[in-house]
Amino acid sequence: MDKLILKRLKNYAKYVVVKTLEFPFYVRYKYFPKKSVDYQKEFKKIALICTKPMGLGDLIMDTPFIKTLRRHFPNAEIHLITDKDIFDKVNELDKIIVVKGGVFDLMKEFYKLRDERYDLGIIMNRGINQTFYLEILNPKYKLGYLGGWEILSNFKLKKSGLRFTKNEHYWNMALKIAESLGIEDLEEELITVDFSEYIKKNVEMVVNNLKLDKNKKIVVINPFTLWKTRMWDKDNYVKLIEEIYKDFNIILYGGPDAVETVNYIKNKLKQKGIFVEDVAGKFNIKEAMYFLKFADLFITSDSGPMHFAFLVKTPTLALFGPVNPIYRLPKNFKRHGIYDYLWYNDYKPLKKFYNYEYEYIDKDVEGLKAIPVEDIKNKIYKFFENGKFY
Repeated sequence: MDKLILKRLKNYAKYVVVKTLEFPFYVRYKYFPKKSVDYQKEFKKIALICTKPMGLGDLIMDTPFIKTLRRHFPNAEIHLITDKDIFDKVNELDKIIVVKGGVFDLMKEFYKLRDERYDLGIIMNRGINQTFYLEILNPKYKLGYLGGWEILSNFKLKKSGLRFTKNEHYWNMALKIAESLGIEDLEEELITVDFSEYIKKNVEMVVNNLKLDKNKKIVVINPFTLWKTRMWDKDNYVKLIEEIYKDFNIILYGGPDAVETVNYIKNKLKQKGIFVEDVAGKFNIKEAMYFLKFADLFITSDSGPMHFAFLVKTPTLALFGPVNPIYRLPKNFKRHGIYDYLWYNDYKPLKKFYNYEYEYIDKDVEGLKAIPVEDIKNKIYKFFENGKFY
């Protein structure tokens, strides 16, 4: 059987399993009787849940909701429970609890956290495993995507029937939860993240050891993403760097998974007598995020590091595959002037788009080869000429 067809069948099977598991929770939280509660009086200790399979970018895009929640519950104790150790300190959170491991490990961790005796537990993103963890945590009140795309609860909401439509900005998934509580003035900015002195010192030591020309701007390039449908061709990165390396300091970037791709690009360039710096695999996640503060421009595919750049407000040119960039870039991104994109669909119209249900696979999208080197080059020079994209 063709590998593509087999993968599609596996993904569809996962989709059916998830829908089946969600159904009893949907019925329970949609139709069972609920009582009215005084939100300010009852919600004194709140748990926010974001674990696998949600990604790093998903959590970052939840942060406008976290800001909104803090503003409307100033006296509540708010904890984030997550397997993503990306924040040292967030002013809007009283505690960040990092849990690690597979599904069964996380179940054990959530059972231990019952001792926290939360008043309210919130699932910020649709994911059936999050619902299981919430059930184990057993807060008095439960809210969020408990059984599908509709916001559900075990108490009366001020606005019921709110759904994430899968055709709107991803930030809205969590922000609609605030709407269900009757909150109308929603935040549309990411949180501000503080980095420890230890993180700063480690990153600055690496930066100081790089061979950089102080008279040139720094362009950091992330050539790798786990999604093939979101990855630009490796040889295209080689061609791009050939075109721009004389005018900029080029630094290749990425986690341990990116090392092979980065080494391929460096070796191809070396054969042409071109040498560039790299920091691939040299940082933990927090350090990788802080490092982007040193970039004058970051070039990346739609991925976790793209969201890191948005969080630290680094100018970013992002390359998109089957995901509509309008739904993933910061809201009103043109207003900021430092974020821009190139989208595969603008060069080769897609038959279907990624819809948050399961991974969309299309051989025609893999590699994003339809996005030309010249267009990325032009965007780079335009940004540095004007100091902004728009």
